[in-house]
Amino acid sequence: MKLSTLLGLLMSCTLITAPATAGWFDDLFGKEEVKPVATETQTQGTDLVSNVMSQLGLNKSQAEGGLGSLLTLAKSTLGGEDFGPIAKAIPGINELLSAAPAIDNESGMSGLLSKAGDLGASLQGGAQVYDAFEKLGISKELAAPMVNIVKGYLDSHAGDGTSDMLMKGLSTIL
Repeated sequence: MKLSTLLGLLMSCTLITAPATAGWFDDLFGKEEVKPVATETQTQGTDLVSNVMSQLGLNKSQAEGGLGSLLTLAKSTLGGEDFGPIAKAIPGINELLSAAPAIDNESGMSGLLSKAGDLGASLQGGAQVYDAFEKLGISKELAAPMVNIVKGYLDSHAGDGTSDMLMKGLSTIL
């Protein structure tokens, strides 16, 4: 066999068995990989969770669940109309609300308060937040700092009075 035939056969085999990607062409010609760019709304929503994670030393599921628990309390205390500005200011709020763990109203601190009549019912929302924090492995002492992070976020990303409305909705734990 001639050397040129052998070389041609070897090149053909190499090209056929090479991976079917052309990424190495990009490296040869200096083309950069195009990465998706996060929108401002996505970045803002993750900023709140990231701030809670970094400032309080929590993992992502704890931060999302803790925020969800606080926001669930504010929503139930304020009602839909007053909670609206808060919901508009926090991107991905539905995901945060759904990240809050389900609480059994028959056990824990909230269970005891549910049996205590009207006074217990008024305090039960705060107890549910503490029970949710316990389920998530978060110290209840981190509730106030987490509220302050959300308040600061709303002060810089929402209209006037929005953070005051949040504080009103969370008055049972403050």
